[in-house]
Amino acid sequence: MIYVIILLLILSLFLNLALWRRYRRNAHKVSFLFNAIDNGDFSFRFPETRSKDDELVNASLNRIKTILQHARNEQIEREKYYEVILDSVDTGILVVDEQRGLVLRSNKAARTMLKRQTITHLSQVSDRLSAFSIRESHTTLQGKKVKIMAFSDIHGELANQEIDAWVKLIRVLTHEIMNTITPVIALSDTSTIPTTKTTSTTKTTDSVPSPDSEEREKLRIIHSTSVELMEFVENYRKFTHVPTPHPTLFYVKPFVARLTNLAEHWLKPGCTIHVNIEPEDLMVYADEGLTSRVVSNLIKNAAEAIGNDGNIMIHAYTGEHDNVTIDISDDGPAIPPDLAAHIFVPFFTTKKQGSGIGLSISRQIMRTMGGMIELVGNAEPTTFRLTFQ
Repeated sequence: MIYVIILLLILSLFLNLALWRRYRRNAHKVSFLFNAIDNGDFSFRFPETRSKDDELVNASLNRIKTILQHARNEQIEREKYYEVILDSVDTGILVVDEQRGLVLRSNKAARTMLKRQTITHLSQVSDRLSAFSIRESHTTLQGKKVKIMAFSDIHGELANQEIDAWVKLIRVLTHEIMNTITPVIALSDTSTIPTTKTTSTTKTTDSVPSPDSEEREKLRIIHSTSVELMEFVENYRKFTHVPTPHPTLFYVKPFVARLTNLAEHWLKPGCTIHVNIEPEDLMVYADEGLTSRVVSNLIKNAAEAIGNDGNIMIHAYTGEHDNVTIDISDDGPAIPPDLAAHIFVPFFTTKKQGSGIGLSISRQIMRTMGGMIELVGNAEPTTFRLTFQ
């Protein structure tokens, strides 16, 4: 009996040792499974060709891996789907950790409006956010209190809507005026034939006014006035018919030099143009002809602002996100705030002989090229900034 008991104890010891080794082996497999999944590694697979017990355990672990991998792939696809949706909206969106101020997520519109390629902390863009209309909401994400900030560029949207409204209005008005004035010009032109009356007593030909000639004189006045009105309307039609841009790459330095050489012919004595191009081989992708119209108009406005003695500064450089920027400044009087709010409105002008469409057309041109024109503040020097995307 003693030998039997000893044999049973030894056998029991071996069985417990075998079970313990199998338990440790399976525990290692489970630990390896979760460590690999936690690191995003799904390339492993447990062999299912050993003993029946190992085959059952390994098959079960492989199935768990497949289920978790499928769930992870679905989550990744869902995140990509949501990311595409966020990047397709024009509203900027930031997801911020409220405690640390870390930016957990930002969409394309937010990075574009804030002019940053990446946004990691709210402090990087807090000064620029003040220029936008912001809506905030709060929630909890993975145990963290987060703040979702949605903001939009109301000024840009209002400017685009304002331009569209002016374009539609002017097209309707010019179309109706042209339709009305064209037959008036045609009829008055055919009726303004000069006549003379010969007196029989003196037997000489004298130009004597007659009722008929008086009517023709009135028609001549109507005709000339109608022609002037048509030229007036035709000038305003230019605002609604900006040519389609054909952008190309061109160097800024020779482009600005050509315009300044032309400007020197009509600049008043004592006026000086200072040019600074950084770097000298700076290039811009835009329609050169349309850009020259905008820059020439700004130089003319600056020349009129400084009078007989003053300076015009042209500074071209590379801004944030490699945007080419051209600043045209003058040291003339600053534009009053009440006028600065209306300078881009069509037909608004403070000049006696101005038409009030120069800056409006310039803004329309920059808009069609995907760029932007803006007045930088109201202080001296007066600076108009052209930004090319």
